[in-house]
Amino acid sequence: MSKTNKIIEHSANLTENKSGPARPVRVWDLPTRVFHWALVVMIAIAWISAEADGSAFVIHVYSGTMLVGFIMFRLVWGIIGSRHALFTDFVFSWTTVKDYSLRLLSFRPPHSVGHNPLGGWMVVGLLAVIMLAILTGMMSSEDGYRGPLSHLAFGGMDDIHEGLANFLGLLIFIHVVGVFAHGVLTRENLPRAMITGIKKLPAGIVANDIRSVGIIRPIIAVLIGFGAIWLFWS
Repeated sequence: MSKTNKIIEHSANLTENKSGPARPVRVWDLPTRVFHWALVVMIAIAWISAEADGSAFVIHVYSGTMLVGFIMFRLVWGIIGSRHALFTDFVFSWTTVKDYSLRLLSFRPPHSVGHNPLGGWMVVGLLAVIMLAILTGMMSSEDGYRGPLSHLAFGGMDDIHEGLANFLGLLIFIHVVGVFAHGVLTRENLPRAMITGIKKLPAGIVANDIRSVGIIRPIIAVLIGFGAIWLFWS
């Protein structure tokens, strides 16, 4: 779907007819769902182990390195994944984001088949901040730890790394609050949809089930993710 058609489709949803029973639509593919929840777990592990001492700090280092593979997988999957996993499907223009935000502020946000315009940019923001936090962590040198990229910044990224980690925590908090608020206003259960892959959408929204992604594309994305991890572990 072209960018123009995507914006037109979302704009049409701003005035959709919500009459009639909600119907189930398969929106999220399995790789996207596994990535989402695995990322939650890995970030939690990295966060909890950040203040660990001695050999336990290795958990933080390894979890951070694993996150490199996660981010690389998602970048690849944003190009070769199923329809609503693609960056071209959820990175909207400023005009569309503004229109959606105005509807949200009036407590009548439209339903979106995939990510809504604000949620789409939140995904981009989270991925960017996670990657920056990882890179600055690898450039850090503290308490006997020397990151694999510490020579690039002479180990002087500790404070920036901690600041990015705190900023990531803020973004995650905003994301969770946004998901909760979206559910209250639209009665959509987004966490459940990210588990089952299925959204229940109003009858007035034109939407079709996503096509199967097969096995080749997920394998390609996973291998590239593992390749990124190996690059920093080797």
